[in-house]
Amino acid sequence: MAAHRRGARLGMLLALGTMTACATRGAGTAQPSIPPPPRLSASQVAKLMPPRLQDREDWARDVLAALEVEEIAPSPPAVCSVLAVIEQESGYKVDPAVPGLPKMVRARLEEHADKLGPLGRKVLASVLEGRAKGSKKTFDERLRALRTERDLDRLFRDMLAYYENEYPSTFKVVDFASGLFASGNLSEFNPVTTAGSMQVSVRYAMQKAGEDADPAEVRESMYTRAGGVRYGTARLLGYEAAYPEPLFRFADYNAGVYASRNAALQSQVSRLTGHPLAPDGDLQLYDKQGQPRSEDSKSLLALLAFRQRFAPEELSERQVRRDVRKEKEPDFESTDTFRAVKRLYQRETGESPSYAQLPRVTLQSPKLKRELTTAWFARSVDQRFQKCMTRYRALTAK
Repeated sequence: MAAHRRGARLGMLLALGTMTACATRGAGTAQPSIPPPPRLSASQVAKLMPPRLQDREDWARDVLAALEVEEIAPSPPAVCSVLAVIEQESGYKVDPAVPGLPKMVRARLEEHADKLGPLGRKVLASVLEGRAKGSKKTFDERLRALRTERDLDRLFRDMLAYYENEYPSTFKVVDFASGLFASGNLSEFNPVTTAGSMQVSVRYAMQKAGEDADPAEVRESMYTRAGGVRYGTARLLGYEAAYPEPLFRFADYNAGVYASRNAALQSQVSRLTGHPLAPDGDLQLYDKQGQPRSEDSKSLLALLAFRQRFAPEELSERQVRRDVRKEKEPDFESTDTFRAVKRLYQRETGESPSYAQLPRVTLQSPKLKRELTTAWFARSVDQRFQKCMTRYRALTAK
């Protein structure tokens, strides 16, 4: 429930972000009570969406339901944040098509088959000639017809079931077939790692659902309107951060939680130490599963250099390493390392350290046809957010 309470406070923070100045007057002055932010109804939310969208009321109800699960007030800023991401990521499509998906998937499968030796392609071809139970189409035919991420997930699950249940154990190259399916699932061949109307990370959705959740059911739910909005809203708004504007939260949605906060810290450490750092928002190195790697990152080495030069008595190397492990948590801001960087940056430069900045990250995805960045993504979503807020103000002014 602590996370939910933080989410609720976040909703209030978003709604009251433009009013904070009113709450900081001199001590002893009677403060006027600040009214709670308006709570939007489904009909009001629907009017903030594109007018040509036919199922606006259904989208509106799912957005409100997702906010309720996270215990976030359905304020105009919270609602517009969710709508802006939906519009940016899918244009209000529940299961958006991925151009060139068959080619991408086949290339990934063939690349892996080639690693298995000269018989790898033969094994792959044999598997693709199979059919799921009750299906008239071969896996190869289904592969050629792939359009959406849901099509791909279902194909992979059926191929795995076919191998496990029907692939002949006497086949002369069964060892190679085992190599093709060694992972126990086919996710490593899947070039698509985000899904649904908000293109939320599949890995995040799995973690959110919990260890006991059925992975297949989680993925299927992501391809429904309610499920895609549910997981996307949790990812976007379900954590506490003192960002001065939603722009940085939009960047986090693309680059990772607290990436904007951590990118600012990286820039400040880089300036203090002279160590060149790319402010990507990650203070540690991570593997494909999102787990920290054992080797030191450039950011960690720069923080250790900062400690040695500016705070050798205040911070130990062990303390710095321990604090950095909290970089994806709100409590990182309470660590001695974080506070020391901010305090000494202000002392050394005479400038107030910013809390956040847009991370410098180049997006990597087979779905992209041109080079894009996290900053581009955040600004694009923010433009949609601002238009949504303008529509809301126009509606309430009538």
